[in-house]
Amino acid sequence: MAEARIEEDPGRIDPDDMAAIIGALDSIAVTAETEPSPTTDTAQDWTLTLHWLQNGPVSSDTEAALPQILTRIREHYTLKGATPPARLELHDSDHHILATVTPPGAP
Repeated sequence: MAEARIEEDPGRIDPDDMAAIIGALDSIAVTAETEPSPTTDTAQDWTLTLHWLQNGPVSSDTEAALPQILTRIREHYTLKGATPPARLELHDSDHHILATVTPPGAP
């Protein structure tokens, strides 16, 4: 069973990007699947949104690893010449924000 769902944004995430996102999460032992996004983020400064499916809080190890995961995902986008996500948001099942992650060193 997946621990997280990644919102698909067809304008921002192609199949290669999704594979990179899933691979980055898999590297910290978080299994993920995709779900359609209710909206399309057209801003230059876009957000990668994940939904935490597990009951209870996100483990401290997972939360601590999220900045490095965002960096890895941003590097993927930069290498292909695409605009990377400015931040990663982790939501619970009620759509409340559990965590907002920005790249290390970002204001």
